[in-house]
Amino acid sequence: MKTRGLIISLFLLAGLCRAQEAALAGLELGADKTNLERLPIKLNEQFSPSRLNYTATVEASYTETIFVTPKLSSGRSAAITINGKAARPNEPHGVKLALGVNQISIVVTPPGGPSKTYQLTVDRKDLSREYWSEQIGPGMWRIQDFGGFIGNEDMYLIEGRERALLFDTGMGRGDLAAYVKKLTKLPVDVAITHGNRDHFLQVDQFPEATVYMSELDVTRLPQHLVTPKFKWIKDGDVIDIGNGRRFEVIHVSGHSLGSVVYLDYANKIAVTGDAISSGSMVYMFAPTCAALDQYLESLKRLEARVKGLDGLTLLTGHSYQERVPLRGAAGKQLITDMRIAAEKVLSGELEGKPAQTVRDGIVIELRQAQYGLAGLWYNPKNLRTDPAALGFLKIQTPAGANVVPQPIFSSFQTDYTAEVPASVSQLIVTPTAYWADHKQITINGRQAKSGEPFTAALASGSNKIEIVVTSAKGTTRTYTIVVNRKS
Repeated sequence: MKTRGLIISLFLLAGLCRAQEAALAGLELGADKTNLERLPIKLNEQFSPSRLNYTATVEASYTETIFVTPKLSSGRSAAITINGKAARPNEPHGVKLALGVNQISIVVTPPGGPSKTYQLTVDRKDLSREYWSEQIGPGMWRIQDFGGFIGNEDMYLIEGRERALLFDTGMGRGDLAAYVKKLTKLPVDVAITHGNRDHFLQVDQFPEATVYMSELDVTRLPQHLVTPKFKWIKDGDVIDIGNGRRFEVIHVSGHSLGSVVYLDYANKIAVTGDAISSGSMVYMFAPTCAALDQYLESLKRLEARVKGLDGLTLLTGHSYQERVPLRGAAGKQLITDMRIAAEKVLSGELEGKPAQTVRDGIVIELRQAQYGLAGLWYNPKNLRTDPAALGFLKIQTPAGANVVPQPIFSSFQTDYTAEVPASVSQLIVTPTAYWADHKQITINGRQAKSGEPFTAALASGSNKIEIVVTSAKGTTRTYTIVVNRKS
């Protein structure tokens, strides 16, 4: 009887051990910023199978739904419910969140064993007015909006001798200028990497600052943000703020037509925005992106410029996306890998995985290619620049107000609409050919010159402006803008 009792006791003990081993081995959280990008969300506590209560804080705009992935050890099985609904182990389960505090119960029931309940408290907060920063070097700070929540934008503040330079201004809704004043006592100028709204929306908080930016992206900005303090920069310009801080402007047309990299050669720092990648991948699929062959030429120039620069650090626009820290060998390697990826896509040697996204109500087909450290997400319809393409199109009223066509200008998009007040009887149109060896440009049948303003008269009601570019080989491309004078 003692032996039999021992066997029964060992059997019961083994059952209890199996129940404990079938408890969660991990708990992963995520949220979809877009349908292409799932953001990891950190638990405030270190996960342990024996710990049953956890908390997390999420930013409201990104997290209407949180995805909970209950992890089981390999070879283990258990029934899992999340808030009473069946969930599969090791697969994400979506849970809708309300604003404020949300309770999520995860019940794990192994075969033949007792259940274990994990409680997750998620606080869904509006962090849009909060900023977070860290010092990354002498007189250098990384600033993140949305309280540093993953999915945010990165800005960089670098002090010179008599002035500091703030790279990008993000799209938070807090008092960025006041926050910057806590970090530096120097007057601040602003350098914008490109004209996507998540990089410039708070620029009007710095009315006394000189704002450096490529004019190629000016139509991306709301008119009220553009002031006489803007200084249009081009490839090769230098911004010198003293104390050995000299930033060379390198034009990297790709993610946007006017994307630039600010290279501090002496200190081995490149502020890249989203030009090389926003962290580990570059978005080259939006209608406002340059053609891939144009991006390749930009990458070649940048690669040549940093060739002898060992120990380069890339300061990217969204550091949460970085797969590895982009400093030392990795910084230069990412540039090289991105160049090789572009070459291979253009040659047909590399083809990305098909994907789809929606931007501004437009469905966009794209491809997601990977080479080394570089993720290249590109538009298969925008691989090569037409020899008769425009590189830039600027439209203004005689008073100097920008007229932004819809959709926003891109080289491969040819049909646009625009609206102006009835009081505007003419427009100043400045077309710039992409290729310097183009043969001619005409606007409504009259000769025009690349990069020079052309006055187009408007009748009442609807007007059509046709811009025809003729390439060196005689091919043509016609851009049409239908302008409506609103009564």
